[in-house]
Amino acid sequence: MMSADAPEDPRKTLTKRKVNLFEAFAVDSGLFKRTLFTYIDTNERAWAGEALEIRKFDLTDADLRKNLREVPDHDAFPKMDQGVTLLPQHADITKLFLKRPQIHCLLREFGGSIVPQMFREEVQVLEFLAQHPHPNIVPYHGCVVKRGYITGIALTRYQKILDHRFHDDASGLDLDRFERKCQDAIKHIHALGLAHNDLNPSNIALDSNDDPILIDWGSCKEFGGSLLSAGTPGWIDDDFDISRKEHDLSALDKIMAWMKVEKAKCTER
Repeated sequence: MMSADAPEDPRKTLTKRKVNLFEAFAVDSGLFKRTLFTYIDTNERAWAGEALEIRKFDLTDADLRKNLREVPDHDAFPKMDQGVTLLPQHADITKLFLKRPQIHCLLREFGGSIVPQMFREEVQVLEFLAQHPHPNIVPYHGCVVKRGYITGIALTRYQKILDHRFHDDASGLDLDRFERKCQDAIKHIHALGLAHNDLNPSNIALDSNDDPILIDWGSCKEFGGSLLSAGTPGWIDDDFDISRKEHDLSALDKIMAWMKVEKAKCTER
C-alpha cells in the first residue's frame, strides 16, 4: 500500500474522468487548436499536459498519460504567507469545494508566470471578506497547504450555478428577489472599496432557495487597482485592466437582461 507521502505517478494509472479539461482556440480564426488537461494528485502535486488537435471528447487515457508532466510547486502554487487561515484537519473536504490555481494557464500563450500570484491575491481577498461576511458571498473555510505552498482554497460547495439554472424549469424563479440580493452583495463589497470585476452567470452560485451567492474572487481588487485578469467576453462592455465598481453594475444589468429572456423561454415551454 502506498504511504501518504509516497510519490504518485499518474502517468501510469490516470483516467480522463479524473482530470480537468480545457479546449484552446485560435484568437484570430476561432479554430480549435488543442486540449489542455490538469490534475492535482493525492500528495497535492500539480500535473498538466496538452494534446494538439484532439478535442476533449476524443482524448483517450493513453493520450493523456503520454503528454502529462509534473509542474514544479513554485510554478503552480504561491508560497504560504503568515496569517493565512489553514483549513482545519478535521474538515470534511468532500462537502467543500476545493478551488485550485489555473494550472492550465501555465501552458504556452497563457502567461503562466502569474498563476501563483493570481492565486495568492484571491486568498488575500477571501481572508479580507471573511472578516466582513455577507450572506450572498461564498463562505471561505481556509487553505490547504503542502510543502509550504498554498495548493487549494476551501469554499462552501453549492449544487447549482446560475449558468445552468435554466436547464431546468425556472418559471418560478423570483427575478426581483434575485436582483435585490445581488445588488446588496455588490453594495457590500463596494462599501469595502472592492470590485468583483468578473460577474457573469458562471460566477454566481445558487443556494437551496435560489438566492445568489457570488463566487470566483480571482479578479476582485480595490478600486483603481491593476488587474491580472478581468471580465468575461459577453458580460463586459469593453476590455479593461483597472478595477472599477462600474464593471459590476454593468455586468449585473447584462445578467438580469439575460435571465429575463431565459425565464420567458421557460414559461413558454
